[in-house]
Amino acid sequence: MNHTNTTNPGAKLNDSVTSGIYDPLNILSFSCLLLIMTMTLFGNALVILAFKRNMKIRTVTNYFVVSLAVADILVALVSMPIWAAYLMSGVSLKEVFLKVWTFMDILCGVASIINLTAISIERYFCITYPLNYHTTMTSTKAITTIIIIWIFSIIMSSLKIILWEWPPPKYELMIVISCFFVPLLIMCISYRFIFKTARFQARQIALMIKGNVKNFLLASEMRAAKTLAVVMGAFVISWGPFFIINIVYGFCDGCVTEQSVVVAKWMHYSNSVFNPIVYACMNKEFRKAFCIILFGRKRCCRPRGRNETTDQTELTLGANI
Repeated sequence: MNHTNTTNPGAKLNDSVTSGIYDPLNILSFSCLLLIMTMTLFGNALVILAFKRNMKIRTVTNYFVVSLAVADILVALVSMPIWAAYLMSGVSLKEVFLKVWTFMDILCGVASIINLTAISIERYFCITYPLNYHTTMTSTKAITTIIIIWIFSIIMSSLKIILWEWPPPKYELMIVISCFFVPLLIMCISYRFIFKTARFQARQIALMIKGNVKNFLLASEMRAAKTLAVVMGAFVISWGPFFIINIVYGFCDGCVTEQSVVVAKWMHYSNSVFNPIVYACMNKEFRKAFCIILFGRKRCCRPRGRNETTDQTELTLGANI
């Protein structure tokens, strides 16, 4: 889960980085990281502040969203600055500091991915079994699950340090399968059932309303499809290149270029920017809380009009995702 080189972060970049801090690739990557870092801290700090201030936001789902925000903030505070400093200076880290950075990089990344997976599972149970959900999924169970997620993340990051001298692709395959392909499969299955449930609910509502039923169904299903496309697309686009490069590196060290490593690295860091947008801004209560924090209560708390309605698909996917 660390850099594609298992013994030295950026070993593929040594030739280009040490050639000077003005290397275009490093300057571009450094600029992207600064932007990503700032947006990550801002967005995820808003999520945590909104959760703290607004009682309506303190739902079981949002416990996982806050845990996700904590992981993303750690990425911005620990992983990104060290990576950015390395790109611009070209100075190799001593082994002790390298291991600390590697541990934190893997810890934050795994915690972020497993929290995303937990959100998809929690949403599946909430939407598929709504009658039993509130009795089976309590705040205590959510907190216990979050603790397990972080313990698992610590174990996976510790294994890298323990197996530091392992030659590739043993650890690479283990981390890619357990922390990317398995979570991706779980999320695909969960969101597939969520989408089917949303379609069923939309059809049930369509039977009870007046007007153009076909247009209502089309609008509802399009909303559901777009929401799931954003959720899965953000995950695959952000993490996919990084894990593919890890697999390639495990079997063919010379096949991985420094440019691909740099791009994949800041792409997976960018997932920390997408998370508060996808998982918080799609929630109406979060949007309202953000508005109050940024602009004040008077400008944001306006009465809802008579004709303003809420699509059932937004309730099941958007507002609750």
